Amino acid sequence: MKLSPTAVRQSRIERGWSQEQLAIASGLSLRTVQRVESEGIASLSTAASLAATYGIPLLQLQETLAASEPRPFGRGVVAVFYLGVAVLMLAAVGESGRLPGDRMSTGILATDILVAVVGAVLAIPAAVRLVRAGHFTGVILAALGMPLVTLLCGGLLVSALAHRIPVWQLLGIGGCGLALVGMSARALLQGQRPGPNNSSKPTPLRGAA
Repeated sequence: MKLSPTAVRQSRIERGWSQEQLAIASGLSLRTVQRVESEGIASLSTAASLAATYGIPLLQLQETLAASEPRPFGRGVVAVFYLGVAVLMLAAVGESGRLPGDRMSTGILATDILVAVVGAVLAIPAAVRLVRAGHFTGVILAALGMPLVTLLCGGLLVSALAHRIPVWQLLGIGGCGLALVGMSARALLQGQRPGPNNSSKPTPLRGAA
């Protein structure tokens, strides 16, 4: 059956128990406790043992009652989000260099639109999933930093083709963009697992003297 990893973990932390202590108190193996807290998958007997050990109804450990729990996501979602934003920026750069009166203008416009659609298809679903998981700040930082990084890359490319040294303003703006993207990556990849609550007094294990 499906349990809420957050509910199982939080119930343990509130009692000041380690995973090893919970395994001893519930009569389960340490690997079983770790699996339940990471994946939320447990047999009926395991779930009943955990509920009895905590002294709470089984329903409090079930996934259906943990509606506020953020949906887990892997690093692939973050990578797709950054890729989508980068593709969108590429389309913006291509459109900025398009000359309206040029014979190739229509073809370039169609290409830019196609690239922008691909970027939106990649970035928007990933961004929605990240926001729903509570990573709004990371998404905003990425949206602010990626255009500056794109500007830096474009400026460095133009400077290299023209055999010129990039101006310090470009490097400064690009550095700010890199800092924002780095902060965004740190926020998006930061673990959701709550730390132990040191302010609470450990609850004695059953059978302890």
